[in-house]
Amino acid sequence: MVFFCPRCWSRVRENERICPECKAEIIPLDQRSYFEKLVGALHHPEATTKMRAAYILGEIGDKRAIKSLVDVIDQAWETESLFFLQEIAIALGKINGDEVVPALVHLLGHPSFLIRDATLKSLSKVKNKLAMVAVKKALNDPSSTVQELAKEFLGKNSE
Repeated sequence: MVFFCPRCWSRVRENERICPECKAEIIPLDQRSYFEKLVGALHHPEATTKMRAAYILGEIGDKRAIKSLVDVIDQAWETESLFFLQEIAIALGKINGDEVVPALVHLLGHPSFLIRDATLKSLSKVKNKLAMVAVKKALNDPSSTVQELAKEFLGKNSE
């Protein structure tokens, strides 16, 4: 089994109490809450682990996760982690609420239509003025898929 430092994600031996890389005390995982483990896993070096953590945080729907999800957006943006960003956009939509809108508006500016598509779906769940402005702006998106999705959402909201 491979063990990682929960702070810097360097590999450590099972019985180590101090990380040889970052010198942090390694708190046994059984002493951390499930929520804390998920938030920590957003920084894991393995892409699938990060995506799974974002997905589960969205499923849980705990608003405490918003800050942690938002904090990793710029890092993931710079490393071109498209599927991780997509999962973050979906998770924020599942958590919902006015607090997620600024992050989703930011993600709507991503160069990938995959991210913009997922973001638009999440924005459509939020019923506030800023979200509606962003959905209307998506009518001019370079992707016809995103444009059609924006038209669909606006059509549903006008009924």
